[in-house]
Amino acid sequence: MVIVGEVHLPVVEDTHNFAPSGKLRLFQKEFVDCVKKNKTDVIQLIAPTGAGKTLCFEYLLHEGNKVLLIYPTNALIHSQMERFKKRGFNPIYISAKILSKKGYERTQELYGLIKRFDIILTNPDIFQAIIGDMYVNPEENLIQSFHLFEYVIYDEFHAYREFELSGIFTQISLFQNMSSCKVILSSATPKSEIIELLNLVRIGEDRHAPIIENISAKPCYMEEGEIIRYQTKVEFHQGNILDNIKDIADVLQKIIGEIKPGIPQILFIFDTVKDSNKFFNLLYKKFPEIYELAEKDNGYDTNQIGETPDFTKPILISTNKSEVGLDYPIKMLFMEDGFSIDSFVQRFGRAARHEPADCYIYTKKEANPVFPDETIVYQDFLDKMSYITGEYNIRTKSVQTLFTFRQAIAIENSYRRKEDLISYFAAGSGYSYKLWLNFFDVLNKSNNDGLSNPNLKRLKLLIDDIKDGCKSLRGRSLRYPVYYTRGHEIRQTMYDLLSVLNRVSAIVERTNEGLIIREIKSEETGPFISAIKLPYFPDLMDYQKRREQFNEKTDNIAKKAVDVFPEKQQGFLLACIRSLYYSIEPDRIMLPDEIILWNKKVISLSEDVMDDNR
Repeated sequence: MVIVGEVHLPVVEDTHNFAPSGKLRLFQKEFVDCVKKNKTDVIQLIAPTGAGKTLCFEYLLHEGNKVLLIYPTNALIHSQMERFKKRGFNPIYISAKILSKKGYERTQELYGLIKRFDIILTNPDIFQAIIGDMYVNPEENLIQSFHLFEYVIYDEFHAYREFELSGIFTQISLFQNMSSCKVILSSATPKSEIIELLNLVRIGEDRHAPIIENISAKPCYMEEGEIIRYQTKVEFHQGNILDNIKDIADVLQKIIGEIKPGIPQILFIFDTVKDSNKFFNLLYKKFPEIYELAEKDNGYDTNQIGETPDFTKPILISTNKSEVGLDYPIKMLFMEDGFSIDSFVQRFGRAARHEPADCYIYTKKEANPVFPDETIVYQDFLDKMSYITGEYNIRTKSVQTLFTFRQAIAIENSYRRKEDLISYFAAGSGYSYKLWLNFFDVLNKSNNDGLSNPNLKRLKLLIDDIKDGCKSLRGRSLRYPVYYTRGHEIRQTMYDLLSVLNRVSAIVERTNEGLIIREIKSEETGPFISAIKLPYFPDLMDYQKRREQFNEKTDNIAKKAVDVFPEKQQGFLLACIRSLYYSIEPDRIMLPDEIILWNKKVISLSEDVMDDNR
């Protein structure tokens, strides 16, 4: 066992008179001072979980600014909405679910809400959909939404990967070129690559890179500040939580009598939805006294039909959904180590925020030899864990490629605002959206010249799919109703078809309302998808090797397709296509015609042809 020490932050007097306690943590004061100086374009706000980043945002609201707060998850939005309302602010949460109109009226409804409210909480998807021309907006005036704000805050910025980042940097380009608004990027685990990528954004007539200032919360000695994180006892186990369910049940049964309902106090964080679902069901079957005290909230449960999760139960079972925004008094944490040190830090940060905690960590690599039985400083603990969990480095080249590709799509799709978008996106020197506009132009002209061939048609179909995927922030997916076992009951949710079929035994049925998926009992462990058929590849693609096969098959089609072009254009087209497929994640764009399961059963996604796969 290792004991991770407390974390304290220095405190100063609130000379700005907005903090309820009359005190500010030093980094909060530095943030306010930076805002008042008004000499930066972007503020990168870096502070541990529980340090008080939200109070920085409240200062902007307190000053009467029009502020857009963008969060990666709906759960975090709901949490922040409650906080802001309690503090006397009047925010609105804008999501696809609250928009009641359809078509053109929906566009006007959205624009009206954005214009009318001064404090708006939303996800980044809505603003990406505006750029991607996904709303019925013949006047193209919805783009003016980017002109309305004085501050735009992207909270928990670490939560985005390359595909989403390319969209968010496109958004930042518009926010900062259509107005003089300031952008705040907030995170507990920032990436050094973000600063490099921000240089892609060009601002103003002189096309300068954003002026960036870092505000960072730095720990201090106990006597110099106030506590933000309590002492944590850590016990390491190699393997996953499911492998240790009996030992975990023994731990919980010893303290059941001490657990009081009312709010989650014990948290489980799994790497996968599949394992968290299985764990919950096993509690129901084998440990009913624990199950009665447990609730589950993961990706499946987010969109379920029926009763919402009961967060008065003391045990909460979740996934990476709980990495951000969850602020319960967790005094016992069971967590898998995640897929990177960033994920680990966020998970570990859920406990010991309000009182000392016990943490059981399940790692893929053996961790005990790295930590002798001793007390360790929090930052030293994280530094050592980075050797266990590994670093996640953003592939900056992929972000750059998709960033400029998304801009080119927006420009190509625009009629009334084409010249405006060209100006707003402000291409710097070198690699820019201009390359992709030229690429689109060459491909489009090929059809007019009678040069098309079967492979060129396939290639254009593939490029069109990539364009469609890049119109939205997170790409495309096939979402269908899923019926699944949730403890003692059967529930319905909406989830991605490929994700469900690959990780659980399931059947697909056609009903009058469309396709539905039903999970079934099976001794098989998966993965369950053998291959898929895509419209632009003449043969099947091995789903378990989809990344490498997608690249290989795309390259084969591209080389045959460009034969009809002059030699100089062939090299240009191939270079563009290769940079695309190296940057794209196939799962973001693939909508297969057929899915072939491990047992050779075929699921056809055609409306008029579907094999019985039961």
